[in-house]
Amino acid sequence: MAVFLIALSAFNYLLLTSWASGRAGHSPYTANNVATYAYNMYDVLLIFGDSHTQYAHDPDVDGFVALLARLYQRQMDVLNRGFSGYNTTGARRIVHTVLPLTSRPPSKYSPAGVYRWVSNYTMHALPGIYNRTKTIWPDRDYTFPDKPGQMRLCIIFFGTNDATIESSSQHTPLDQFADNLRYFVSLLNDPSSPHYSPTTKILFITPPPTGDRMVEEKARLWDHPITAMNNSTKKYADMVRKVANEVDAPYVDLYARIEALARRARRATPGTQANATVDFEGYDRYLIDGVHLNGLGNQLLYNMLRYSISFHWPELFPDTPPRAVAPWPAKFI
Repeated sequence: MAVFLIALSAFNYLLLTSWASGRAGHSPYTANNVATYAYNMYDVLLIFGDSHTQYAHDPDVDGFVALLARLYQRQMDVLNRGFSGYNTTGARRIVHTVLPLTSRPPSKYSPAGVYRWVSNYTMHALPGIYNRTKTIWPDRDYTFPDKPGQMRLCIIFFGTNDATIESSSQHTPLDQFADNLRYFVSLLNDPSSPHYSPTTKILFITPPPTGDRMVEEKARLWDHPITAMNNSTKKYADMVRKVANEVDAPYVDLYARIEALARRARRATPGTQANATVDFEGYDRYLIDGVHLNGLGNQLLYNMLRYSISFHWPELFPDTPPRAVAPWPAKFI
């Protein structure tokens, strides 16, 4: 074993010295430059939700997650943790696989753990090789996931599936829905939680309204039962607002905004383009099937998120956080 580790360390040293010498004077990875441009992994903006979130990575509908990823490129990683069909009860069972652990080091059998063990052995057993390697590649520790970026913002977007009628397998009673939302927040705010992250900001999104006539038409065409109704969705949107206020977290009121815009479309005078949507009560401007967001609905939510983030946490708005990697400098060309 010792012979193998010595051989591995020697190979690592020779590989790095050969590569560095071949690039001397031209590489951004020389010691002086890396000392300036070495960073941890990117910080994270995580969206946890149902199909509204999962489908929002689709550029064909201007998905709000895809738009956020473009907005934060080279600044934060936008992670889509949307699970189609899930309500908050199902999400509660998997949330521990979604949120990063903050109170347990990586397993010694993980790539990061193996690298750390080999590095520590090399540092103590072969200090000359270790120091030479760190001089050539001083940011090596920053390239492995044992130095993760911080989760700066967690967006929670549930309610549509929970709000289905009581006979639906997706339905969650309103009180339990509220308790599930509080539980998600407690995982980040409770010091005893393995996901405790007091610096992570939390933002809720209310579910969009349900276009009843669109749902009825889809049920008729596909011969499916009707499981979603707007009067129920409204109660769950109200509960998201209530829980957000309880835990002192802001929320994006997508429900109220689309309701107001649909109401405006219904009041449109005859002969206007908006009047063409009156059969579906104006909801078809923002929803594909009476439930899920279309391109305009995604654009609307994206713009609301941009405003909310910039208003509540200006330090998280793009170009305010430093870029994770410095711009390409002319001296490297």
